[in-house]
Formats: sequence, C-alpha cells, structure tokens
Amino acid sequence: MMSPVFWIILLSAAAASSVGGLLLCLRAWSEEALFAMISAGAGLLLAITLLDLMPHVLAEENHRMMPFVLVGFAVLFAIEMIGKAGGELGSTGVIGVLTGFLLHAFVEGVSLTASLRMDTEVGLSVLLAMLLHKIPDGVTVASLLLAATRSRRKAFWGATSLGIATIVGACSMGAVERMFPPSWSPVMLAMTTGIFLYVSASHLVPYIQHARRSQLGAYFFGAILVYMLLNAYLSSTHSHA
Repeated sequence: MMSPVFWIILLSAAAASSVGGLLLCLRAWSEEALFAMISAGAGLLLAITLLDLMPHVLAEENHRMMPFVLVGFAVLFAIEMIGKAGGELGSTGVIGVLTGFLLHAFVEGVSLTASLRMDTEVGLSVLLAMLLHKIPDGVTVASLLLAATRSRRKAFWGATSLGIATIVGACSMGAVERMFPPSWSPVMLAMTTGIFLYVSASHLVPYIQHARRSQLGAYFFGAILVYMLLNAYLSSTHSHA
C-alpha cells in the first residue's frame, strides 16, 4: 500500500502535464505564435525521442527491442497510407503524437509503482525525473494540438490526459502484472519511440522546412537545446542520487 506522500507527489507529477496546456489556453494566439509552437513542439518531440526514449530502448536486452521501433514507425506509416488523412499538420501525425505520449505516460506510471516497490530511494528519483519532464511533455502535446485544431480546450485536455494516463498506469500495476508478461513495457516503449520518430521525420520537420521561415529554425533548435540541458541536469541528479 502506497503512502499518502506517494499519492501527493504522483498527483503533482501528473498535474505538471497540464501546465503547458493551461499556459496555452490563457490567451488567444496569432498565426505566427502557432507556427512557433509547432517548431518548438517538433524540437521537443525529437529531443525526447533521441535523448530520453531511444537510450532506454538501446539498453534493453542487448538491443533486442530495436525491431519494435520499426514496428511503431511502420504501423503509423500504414495507418496514414490507408486513411490518407488530411489537415494542416496531418491528423494522423497529431493522433500519433498523442497516442505515443499516452502510451509513454501509462508505462511511466507502471514503472514508477514498480520502482517504489523495489526500492524507495530509486522510486523517488524516478518520481523527481518524471515531475521535471512532464512539463515539456505537456507543452509539446498542447502546442501541437492547438496548432492543428485551433482549440484551446482540446489542447488543454490533450495535455491533461497525459497525467491521467500516468495515474492509471500507477494504479493498475497489479492488473498489468497479471495480464502482460514482464517484457511488455520495453516493447511499448520501443513502439512509442518508432511512432515519435515517424511523426518527427515525416510530419513536423518537413512542415517547418516548407514554411521557409528562418525564425522557426531558431525555435526548433532552441527547444532541442532546452531539453538537452534539462536531460543533462536530470542525468547528473540521478548519478548523485
């Protein structure tokens, strides 16, 4: 049975996902600002994929999870080819981003509970890392949803859904253990990585290039730099924990 402190911190980490959505919903945004959000969101998504998800996939069982990265990539590609979805950003791309983040958030919740069961100190360090990176996750989802749908309500609830998925994952640890083999979590993580790679490579980066606005490149690389610094900080914190 988890302590009240665990639930307080878990809810705080989950609520951090809503921060990006809340900030974006407080005012109306111009077309120029929406382009900036797309660029920053693309940079964050690419950085999260390569600096956060991919290292975990590579560390699993001597790279045996890497084929599932291709599976995630191919599944989203096939869905888009069959559906031929339209839209300014591509509705398949937006759905792919949201689906990937929801899977990632759910796995994080499960992993958090599992780590706390094994070792309280390790679990708390995982919780701290989650608390810090939930904010850029929420910003990425909210900015892309807002740019694609022009709906502040959808952007906010898209970001909030990440926190809900984390809580559901944490609460369903027992059920997940009975329903899935121990290897299911790395598989989900690898497929999420493939989904994010596809969306970054085939939707967001080409969209920015097509706009041909130099300032969008600055937003793109600026977001990557910010996440690199955050990732470096989290790595140093974890190594000293």
